[in-house]
Amino acid sequence: DPLVFKLISEGKTEGVFQLESGGMKEFMKELKPESLEDIIAGISLYRPGPMQSIPAYIENKHNPSKIIYKTELLKDILDVTYGCIVYQEQVMQIFRTLAGYSLGRADIVRRAMSKKKHDVMNSEREAFVYGQKDKDGNTIIKGCVNNGIDEKTAQKIFDEMSAFSSYAFNKSHAAAYSFV
Repeated sequence: DPLVFKLISEGKTEGVFQLESGGMKEFMKELKPESLEDIIAGISLYRPGPMQSIPAYIENKHNPSKIIYKTELLKDILDVTYGCIVYQEQVMQIFRTLAGYSLGRADIVRRAMSKKKHDVMNSEREAFVYGQKDKDGNTIIKGCVNNGIDEKTAQKIFDEMSAFSSYAFNKSHAAAYSFV
């Protein structure tokens, strides 16, 4: 209903679950949501880790020509969120697409990030950027560098995911909150 999005965009959300705080009202006024997808992303971004992406998200939503992907491999993963990492599922997909992780291994890394397990994260950084072989020399994880992504870019992407993930929502959680 366009009138509901108009009210949200005007900050008229007193008593509306997840949208009634002063900060969230201001965010929604700037964002000017036009779909449930915008509300889902907004609820996901308004958290300590992802919050730093709010200005870029707003700017890119209103000016899609300003979206910059660190590698074209990120386009299909981040296009729905205007080039910003917003959801845990996106982190998992980045591990899978850019570095060749299995779904199970990507989920293990997502959990390690969210629990700030630094020892696990240090070894996963190495695997994400350069790949990993088993004791027999077989490739387990291809790694970003072996997928044509330069080392500096791979390191930056890993850093961004690490900073973001400890407070990130999964999309289904944010979708349920948004629907309510």
